Amino acid sequence: MISVSRSSASAIAMAGPAVVATLMIVTFSSLELLGHTAFAVGPFRNVAEAAGMGAASEVLRLLGNGEDPTRVLPIRGEIISSSVRQATALEAAIWSRRRELVELLDRRGAIVDAPTRQHLACLAADLDALDIVEFLSPGRAPGCEHGRALDLVLERTRKLP
Repeated sequence: MISVSRSSASAIAMAGPAVVATLMIVTFSSLELLGHTAFAVGPFRNVAEAAGMGAASEVLRLLGNGEDPTRVLPIRGEIISSSVRQATALEAAIWSRRRELVELLDRRGAIVDAPTRQHLACLAADLDALDIVEFLSPGRAPGCEHGRALDLVLERTRKLP
C-alpha cells in the first residue's frame, strides 16, 4: 500500500488548480492558433482580407497565386468592420493603416492609374491615415470631397442582400 504524507497530499491539492488552469490556457491557445475560437479570424479567404489584417506575407502569397488587388472582394465583418463587407485589397490595406503594405502593393503595380491613386488618397484622408495620404499624394493635399471615398466603400455593404 502506498502511503502519502499530509504535506504531500496538501501540495498536490494546491497544485491541482494551477495544473488545470495551465491545461486550459494551452488548449485555448492551440484552438486559437488553429482558428477554432470566437476570437480567431482563421485563414484569410482572399487578398482583401489579408490586406485588411495587414498580413503582408499573405498578401504577397495570394498575389503570387494570381489574385487581383483591384477587384472588389467579400470581407468578413471581423476583418475591418461589420459596415465594410466588400473592398479591394488596396482599400483594405488603407484600413489596416500599414503604409508599408500600401507601398508594397504600389511597387507590385496594383495602383494602376491616377483615378485609383486619387480614390485611395481620399479614402486614407477620410480615415485620417495621414502617412498613407502623404505617400499617395506627396507634398500636396489630395483634393477630395470629405467623406466621399469612405461612402463609396460603405455603400457596397449597404447594397448587400
